[in-house]
Amino acid sequence: MNIQPINNSVSMQGKPNNNGLHNLKDKVVQKIIDAVPEHTQKESAKKLDRWNKIDNWVSKPAQNRAIMGVTALMTQPFIDYNNPKVDKETRKMAFFNRCAVILAGTSVGMFIVRGPIHTLTEKMTDLKGKSKFSKALLPKKYLNEIAENEKFLKNYRVALSTSLAVAACAITNFLLDAPLTIYLTNLFQDKLCNKKKNGAKKEMEVKNE
Repeated sequence: MNIQPINNSVSMQGKPNNNGLHNLKDKVVQKIIDAVPEHTQKESAKKLDRWNKIDNWVSKPAQNRAIMGVTALMTQPFIDYNNPKVDKETRKMAFFNRCAVILAGTSVGMFIVRGPIHTLTEKMTDLKGKSKFSKALLPKKYLNEIAENEKFLKNYRVALSTSLAVAACAITNFLLDAPLTIYLTNLFQDKLCNKKKNGAKKEMEVKNE
């Protein structure tokens, strides 16, 4: 009696036939692609130039900080004001404090840190500049690549000025942001207190009449 050995090798066994399933999937995908209408987007030179200007404006560190500041001012103070875990007076104080923090940080970041640093970076990465500092911040190793690619130069300036601004913020946060935040918070609170006092005074005058 001859006993045939059993082959348990996966490579020698037959594989299930999934060709029908794959073909059905491919047909469904192709049907969806065919159902999408063809559309060619034409961009005029004027429109492309306008988008490039918007891109250049938004990518600058000062303008980018302004966008973040406006977004924060339109959202964060209202989150604090609607905090249900604290009383109404605390919510008001948190609202004014948050506004002060955002306004102080945005103002210092735009006009004292990011804006001037980016302007200085542009002057010190000027390929056509004639002063001894005009190319001081340009990497000599990649000077040819930068000269041939205007987009690369723009991105390099943004990245470099942003990095320098972040380093500068370690100092300005204590020297400028913190005192300005305290000043604005006190100013807002004083305005609120004076408004309440004036309102109470008018109510008393009306009652006395």
